[in-house]
Amino acid sequence: SACPAERGSSQPESLALQQQQQQQQQQASPLHSRQLSGGSGSVGGLPSEPYNLRVVCHSLGGMLMLIHCIQRVREGRPHHVGRLIMLSPAGFHYIIPVMFKPVVYTWKVVSWYMRTVWRQQAFPVHLPTFCARLLAFKFSIDTSKMPAVGDLVRGMARLLLGGDRSAWDRALLMPHYAAAGMPLLSSGQVMHFSQLYLTRRCQLFDHGSAAANVAAYQQATPPVLSECYHSLRGVPVHLVAGLHDGVIPPVNIKAHHEAMKAAGVDVSYREFDYGHMDFTFSAKEELGYYISSLLSRK
Repeated sequence: SACPAERGSSQPESLALQQQQQQQQQQASPLHSRQLSGGSGSVGGLPSEPYNLRVVCHSLGGMLMLIHCIQRVREGRPHHVGRLIMLSPAGFHYIIPVMFKPVVYTWKVVSWYMRTVWRQQAFPVHLPTFCARLLAFKFSIDTSKMPAVGDLVRGMARLLLGGDRSAWDRALLMPHYAAAGMPLLSSGQVMHFSQLYLTRRCQLFDHGSAAANVAAYQQATPPVLSECYHSLRGVPVHLVAGLHDGVIPPVNIKAHHEAMKAAGVDVSYREFDYGHMDFTFSAKEELGYYISSLLSRK
């Protein structure tokens, strides 16, 4: 161990080192803050608008971005979004696939059962066991190796998903679909989707009672997003629909376009010969060129 004299001699050295580091930080902090703020005003030592994003979103991600932008404006806070490119966004669901309709009309009963019997307010919708995920993963692998089975799966998917022409057999081969783990849904997401279809309105989640809605939104009913599209003024919005999208058909995307146009939003609409999942893993050069041209705009 060090003797008292040695410990005493090391203290001034460490104190001097700390003072030198503090001086360096003080000299660097003004330059750092100027670089972040880009010359704009700051609040509380932080830049008021440090960045501006151009966002590309798909399906449910599109509705999430709408919620983000509108809620930020309602709260009086910046959303930091300069351009929105929305590929087949969710929100309006006038038309849904056939396989979704039984879920929509029975989900309230399922949720009531889970709340009263199992005491679960929210629960995951997924394949819960390793064996079930292994069988599903093995089935997806077999469909890729046997063309006849793959054609059968695609045909059934088109029948159940409103004629959607996406390569759903390829979607099941994505890396996050495996026996060790697979994506899941929340029961709240399913309930919200049912609400959107049954009410024919693009609105936030209904918590089930006026008191719960007041606690969440400061009003008895959930806000209707399409009535708040004026919050998007100043943000160019580009809506893209798939002509062969059976999950969110073009008629649903056109409802966004009409509502935004009526609210004075700078919005455009374009269609591609795609299914719902083709926007993500089967995108062709024409879509890439279109998105790149939009992202290059100031």
